[in-house]
Amino acid sequence: LDGGPETGFAPCVQCGARLAVKRSETAAYTEALEQLDKKTDAIAEHLAEIRLQNEIERIDREWEQERDRYMISHKNGTKTEPNATMGIVMAIGAGLFVLVWIGFAASMGAPGEFLCFGCVFVVVVALMGVTQVNKAKEYESAYARYRKRRSDAANASNPGES
Repeated sequence: LDGGPETGFAPCVQCGARLAVKRSETAAYTEALEQLDKKTDAIAEHLAEIRLQNEIERIDREWEQERDRYMISHKNGTKTEPNATMGIVMAIGAGLFVLVWIGFAASMGAPGEFLCFGCVFVVVVALMGVTQVNKAKEYESAYARYRKRRSDAANASNPGES
């Protein structure tokens, strides 16, 4: 090699390869720049992959926080995703029960307050069902946005793949 103690790069006098001159406290050695380029490219690929993983994990964490706002809490502490079908079934089932109850109360000659209470209960149950259906629709829309964000992030690093 041609070069002094401060030389950082030099060509090989025999084959012409570009070499990086490396030094430690006790030795000096060379490494072909082409190998360094390959290592640099591999590191850049790994870094891009790590960035993608971090982005997807960030999107997943944000979704978990948003998802928690839509969850339905039960008396025993469990949580479930809102379900439009269950909202409809709940409203219809409770509504039918109240209508049967009003029918029995009326046939037994119950005072008008019982009938009014039944009507109020029907309205409350219907509103609960509508609320459940709306919450389920909002959840489905939010979930679709999350899936799209996640898919877009994954496809941004692999534009040729879908």
